[in-house]
Parts: sequence; C-alpha cells; structure tokens
Amino acid sequence: MRVRLRLYPILVILVLTLAIPTIFLRGTFQQKTVGPTIWAESFNNLTAWSLSSNAPGVVQLNNSLVLSVAFPLKSVSQAVTASRTLNLSLDKNPAITLTLAVTSGASYGIRFYGLTSNGTSFAAWREGSFLQHRRGLGTQETISANLVSEFLLANPKLPLVGSRITKLSLYIEAAPLISGNFTAVVADLGPTIQSQGLFQVFVGLDIKGSTDLSYVPYFISGASVLAQGFTYVPKIATTYELALLQPSFVNSSPLFVGKPSSSSIVVSARTGEMTFFRLNSVSIRFLSSLSAPIQTLSPSSYQLLLFYYFIFLFVAPTGMIVLLVKVFRDEE
Repeated sequence: MRVRLRLYPILVILVLTLAIPTIFLRGTFQQKTVGPTIWAESFNNLTAWSLSSNAPGVVQLNNSLVLSVAFPLKSVSQAVTASRTLNLSLDKNPAITLTLAVTSGASYGIRFYGLTSNGTSFAAWREGSFLQHRRGLGTQETISANLVSEFLLANPKLPLVGSRITKLSLYIEAAPLISGNFTAVVADLGPTIQSQGLFQVFVGLDIKGSTDLSYVPYFISGASVLAQGFTYVPKIATTYELALLQPSFVNSSPLFVGKPSSSSIVVSARTGEMTFFRLNSVSIRFLSSLSAPIQTLSPSSYQLLLFYYFIFLFVAPTGMIVLLVKVFRDEE
C-alpha cells in the first residue's frame, strides 16, 4: 500500500531582515504507483493544520497552503512549523512523495510522528536524514520517503506491527547569525552521537572574514574529534560553503570544543578572523552496516574442527578407496 502526496509549488521567501518568508502549497494528490491512494489533502480545512513558531507567522488555506513568517536578525535559531494530523498504518508499508519548490537560500524539512500499538509516542525522523535541514534549490524537486524505513531507522527498538503515523510537519528555519571578530565558532548539536560507523559529515555554512582568513571545520563528540574537513578560504562570488568532513581527514584538533555530553560542529580559523557566520545545514552519514567482529575459536571448538578435518580428509577417502577395490575384486 502506498501513499502519494503531491504538494505543488512551495514558495519560500526567506529574507532575514524586515521580510516575510512564505511557504506556498497547492494541488491535489494523484496516484501514480501500484495500489490505491489511502490519504488525500484538499487544502480547504484550516482546522486540520496547526502552526507553531518562535516568530510571528500566519497560515492560510484555499485549495493551497500559504505559510508566512517574519524572521528578524537574531543570534539564535528560528523556525516555523505547519503540522496536520494523519492516520497511516505502518502495517500497510506506506510511502510518501512530495513535489515542491523552495526558494534558494531557505532551509526546510519534513518530519513524521506517530504512536505504537500500545500508545507509546515516537518521532519517525532523525538528524542526518536527507529529509532534514534541506537547502532550497529555487526549482521544483521531488522527495520520496518510505515511512517504514524512517520509523525503523529512528526507532530500532520499538515494535513495527500496529504502529501508525499520526502527524506530518513541514518547517522552514533561519539559522542564527553571528557577527563580530572571532577565531572559532562552536555549534551545539545536542546529545553525543556514536562514532562507530561514521562515514561523512556535510556542513552548509555562510562565512565572511578578513582577507587572510582560512578555516577548518570539525565534527566533535565531547572532546573527541570524529571528523575533520579541509582547510577552506572564503569564496569571492558567494559566502556559502558546503564542507565535507571525514574521519580519515582527522590530523588536528581545534582550540575550543563543546560540552562533554554534546556533539558539536566547530569552525576554527587557521589564519585571520571571521566576521560573519551562519550554520545552514548539517548532514551526518553512517555506513549501512558494520563488519562483524572476528571471533576466536575456543579450545573445544578447535579440537572439534580438527576431528572433522581428520574424518573428511583421511578416513572418508580411505574408506572410499577400500570400497572401490572390493567392488572391482567382486566383479573379477
């Protein structure tokens, strides 16, 4: 069973000073895959949608959804979220597809929430997912997600049978702005993230600085450097940089680190000073599976293995030869 969700053009105008960012949703749901449509949105029931924001926002519906919010300049993160209730059983293996257009420069994401069969609430999303902190492209794009996969990746210990998705949330966000003269920035990402299986970290940021500025980004858990990027210098045409961090690049550590119980992105100036910094996105990727540890044989297992080798390499061949000789003699 599959769900086909089409959210036609989403227009996000995100200007951080005296401007009004907007999400514009329009269209109906069409079924293009095998299986019937099990949910559709007509965008005409305003009470089905709720708005949460730490900035003034307005949501409007009329066969489309228009979400507007004013993001003033602040040194803390800001976001606005539009949510609506759902009732999608994960037993039916639903998949969802969104077709949308987001203005370049805005960050946005999609999140799902639900309940297990015994009423335990869960969040079917995780940091590092391709659905989170996406950068607007300014052109139409299509995003597909398997809701069962999103649930299992975020909640490997919760039961899948009987669980259902009960809420969908769409958000746009404004990263904190930092200005002044400084040599390092520490962005707290929350509780520590395990380093085992870490593959890559992508960090999207805007940065300005002195003419001699060069900087290195780090991904840190407590005081341990888990991944490091190249040495970057500001670009001439744009302030935006998408930095690649990998465990194999680690060869130094920054002067400043985050909280012992937190994971952090640290951007440290190697030369010069930073005068402007904004963190736009963080994408953390892990290896799909870890190599199984090599297990040593116990003495009893070793003796049993030798016994099997003796039987199959010596006793069995000898017995076959004796049997063949006896058969040929009987025929003579």
